[in-house]
Amino acid sequence: MSDVVSCEKSSLDRDIESLSHEDLCEITQSSLRRLIASDPLLSDLPVDVITEEVHAQIAVIQGQSITVTIGRYSETPLNVVIACTNWKRVMMVLTGRSNVSNLVDIPASVAHANYSTVRLSQLPPSEIRTVLREYTLFLIVRHPFERLLSAYRNKFTETLPSSKYFQARYGKEIIKKYRRGAVSSDANVTFSEFVAYLLDEGAETNEHWRPVYDMCLPCTLNYTFVGRYETLVEDARTVLNMVGAPPLAFPVTRPARTRDNLKRYYQELSVYTIGRLYRRYLADFKLFGYGLEDLLGYDLA
Repeated sequence: MSDVVSCEKSSLDRDIESLSHEDLCEITQSSLRRLIASDPLLSDLPVDVITEEVHAQIAVIQGQSITVTIGRYSETPLNVVIACTNWKRVMMVLTGRSNVSNLVDIPASVAHANYSTVRLSQLPPSEIRTVLREYTLFLIVRHPFERLLSAYRNKFTETLPSSKYFQARYGKEIIKKYRRGAVSSDANVTFSEFVAYLLDEGAETNEHWRPVYDMCLPCTLNYTFVGRYETLVEDARTVLNMVGAPPLAFPVTRPARTRDNLKRYYQELSVYTIGRLYRRYLADFKLFGYGLEDLLGYDLA
């Protein structure tokens, strides 16, 4: 019996090796289509789904993220998945589902439970309109170049599972296109290569470096408050005061010290490249009051 199984395995290996790259891609896509169609959690995903989109959808179903659907006049609605552990903890206290005085006393697993919060997508259209019209809407922004560097360091220099995904999906393509004499074993994308990719392919290729203006539509949604990542704790306190929240201390996360590394990384770029990158994120710079003085010693007109 073992000889038969071994023979069948060898035959299968030979068949696979004889397939072209296009054939293997088609087989993989066909298998994904069948799996997605048969799974109620994933059936609404596109057939060209990527791993990150699958994880995001599962997180939404399990209550670990929120999907915000934004209507953009006659355009296709924009769905944004937001990770929000600390804000879910805040909402649990504000809605009476928890009475803790220290938000971190609420375990993340409880904050992400299906019963912890009500998602906008669970409401009927009339209530959604009421929420968008009458509730406090807030947005937290960050210096565009600092946010960009943070995304690069997190996605292309770390060893986290999500980092390995980005290195496989984007990193190999970037190295192949922008590194002279690149070999298949090259794995570490440089910051200048990453920037070249953004300038050529567009900053809209992924939400981690997509301009906030494009994602959050500040000229369409009437935000009550726009805060800054640089003053997150103080701005979170402002939001809580605006809604009459009881005394709560918004959890402070470990700083990544990205700002301390800005000059070191951006010195790899020419002034011309920095200018092109600045224009790519011009709306975020202008709308949210950011400049380049700290980086260059002067701002760009």
